[in-house]
Amino acid sequence: MQVHDIRHAIAIDYDPVEGFVYWTDDEVRAIRRSYIDGSNATILVNMDINHPDGIAVDWVARNLYWTDTGTDRIEVTRLNGTSRKILISEDLEEPRAIVLDPVNGFMYWTDWGQHPKIERANLDGTARVVLLNSSLGWPNGLAIDYTAGKLYWGDAKTDKIEVINVDGSNRQTLLEDKLPHIFGFTLLGEYIYWTDWQSRSIERIHKATAVREIIIDQLPDLMGLKATKVTETNGRICRFLNSG
Repeated sequence: MQVHDIRHAIAIDYDPVEGFVYWTDDEVRAIRRSYIDGSNATILVNMDINHPDGIAVDWVARNLYWTDTGTDRIEVTRLNGTSRKILISEDLEEPRAIVLDPVNGFMYWTDWGQHPKIERANLDGTARVVLLNSSLGWPNGLAIDYTAGKLYWGDAKTDKIEVINVDGSNRQTLLEDKLPHIFGFTLLGEYIYWTDWQSRSIERIHKATAVREIIIDQLPDLMGLKATKVTETNGRICRFLNSG
């Protein structure tokens, strides 16, 4: 995807309904969107935004959620940038990754502050609960498996990829070897994909077998990552959207 004037894109997500890609740009302090071919690029939010780190599309209710480590808030707008609302603004130190479960009405996010944790709340910000707050360092990446009811994350300090049930139970380690600095994190099918700052690579691991492979390496400035299936005239293809 080629878009003019991207400065420092951090997080990225995709709306399968209308085909827009949404991303945060830390340097210009804005949230933007365009079609997957880079056309129709638009700034959605650029006021009272400091360090937008995570972003997530609710493709059912047509809302856009994001975390901001500068304002220490989780906010939401409609997908066109209207009806902006602050959902959570207390007890957030460094909110980072955010994922949604629109069908069941939940959002999940990571916080890599002094007391790192993974939390859950309703999509309106109510019923907030801490799922995990032990043995975490810098939980940068987060992905949800809706079918299996699993929540995966990558930690750039403990150098692990781990998984829990969406209720916070049954914690397990999937990978803990040679993970210099995980950042972007996404799930598609049976695989988890991630970007690594230090190895400058995109890698993946099979959820069940834990078989790991490098997709591509020697890529500079890798940040967020979204793996998705896009319908085209010649069938279904997998695309990787990198916000670096």
